[in-house]
Amino acid sequence: MKITALFLVALAFCSSLWAEDAYCRGVNMAGPEFGPLPGKNYKEYTFNNEASFKYFAQKGLDVFRVPIRWERLQPAPGGAFDKTYLDALKQNVAWAKKYDARILIDVHNYCRYGLELNGERKGVLIDVPDGPRSVTTADYCDLWKKLSTEFKDESGVYGYGLMNEPNNLGKSDWKATSNAAIKAIRENNDNKIILVAGDHWSGAEAWERANGPESWVKDPADNFIYEAHCYFDSDGSGTYKKTYVEELGKNPDLAHLGRKRLKVFVDWCQKNKVRGFLGEFGVPREDPRWCDEVLEDFMKCLDEAKFGGTYWAAGTYWGEYMMTVQPKDNYTTDRPQLAVLLRHLSPSKAPKDTVKP
Repeated sequence: MKITALFLVALAFCSSLWAEDAYCRGVNMAGPEFGPLPGKNYKEYTFNNEASFKYFAQKGLDVFRVPIRWERLQPAPGGAFDKTYLDALKQNVAWAKKYDARILIDVHNYCRYGLELNGERKGVLIDVPDGPRSVTTADYCDLWKKLSTEFKDESGVYGYGLMNEPNNLGKSDWKATSNAAIKAIRENNDNKIILVAGDHWSGAEAWERANGPESWVKDPADNFIYEAHCYFDSDGSGTYKKTYVEELGKNPDLAHLGRKRLKVFVDWCQKNKVRGFLGEFGVPREDPRWCDEVLEDFMKCLDEAKFGGTYWAAGTYWGEYMMTVQPKDNYTTDRPQLAVLLRHLSPSKAPKDTVKP
């Protein structure tokens, strides 16, 4: 009886620790989602190399959001997985795990699946037929049941990002679809963390306007996190078409814009007593104020909320992309954004086991 009581107290303590302190920080390891479909690895798209996982993990970043394309993993809705693509994903998991980090598997499809229609590839919304062709919630649940079967016992997988940036959904019901996918995962005896994105590109500032005032997730395991994204240019797109000086001219409080945008999402999560995660955020390096003022203040706000997050983006594919944190000179020269990220690592690393007791 005493052992049981102590065990329950320990579980309660660990659960509290996770909820309050053990947020994780990392980067998006972009590349597997790039390019036209179907594409070839190391040509139109790329899975990243071991050196990249080693570099970031040894800096203290403990989670990698790895974006994948549904069509490449599962070339026909409801069909078998492509072994080559799946094996490349598993290799990324193994490399992250080797360096004491983990993977967040992100289905990077915007609530669509690319079908061949009249000789062209077209993104078809879930449950919204395009002529005689459709992709259904049942197809989507099949994807997640099969992914769960592959990774539910893999400690190198932090969790599942159900869908990147749902947007312009028409009659597609993302709330119902996301709950159906969660149900499929849980019925597969899988209690890993599930990240649930919001409508309108998952924008933090638009969160309540796009998704309503109340939490919609129904998770039997109660182990989910809402995922928002946040960029700091005037339209929130992350394209940064204007310079810092031009943006400052439009918004003299630019240094605190990220805090303002993030607050909408944080307040919504707190009101609904749910956890939050920032799956994407990033700044260009062309002016140091983007890093030293805008990103720094945003990260302070993220710390205050105790929300995890993954910076957009790392990966060998990027070259001189303005927001990349992929190092230069054979991994010897850090990008300026990295210094800000390293000042805001989690004070207590996220537990290795992401399954709640």
